[in-house]
Amino acid sequence: MSELELTERLNAIEAEYLKKKKAIQIEYAISNNPYKIGDVISDHYKTIIIKSWKFWISSSVPCLVYYGTRLTKAGTPAKNQEENAIYQMNIK
Repeated sequence: MSELELTERLNAIEAEYLKKKKAIQIEYAISNNPYKIGDVISDHYKTIIIKSWKFWISSSVPCLVYYGTRLTKAGTPAKNQEENAIYQMNIK
């Protein structure tokens, strides 16, 4: 076996490991997701209605980030229609 073959084989193993690791992290985050598109959620300072979500790996555990329209205290859409995000770990 040459040094090049060694490097290629180790890189292939590493790539497979990272792929499987990410799949497990995604599975974990999704299995701990009680919210659906259209649900209203709040964190420590804002409330949104969920329009979409993405997977995020934190330093501790993987979670989802929810994106949506910010709501006022009265439950109506805020004037500022920028997309707002709430991290799963910050939900009240």
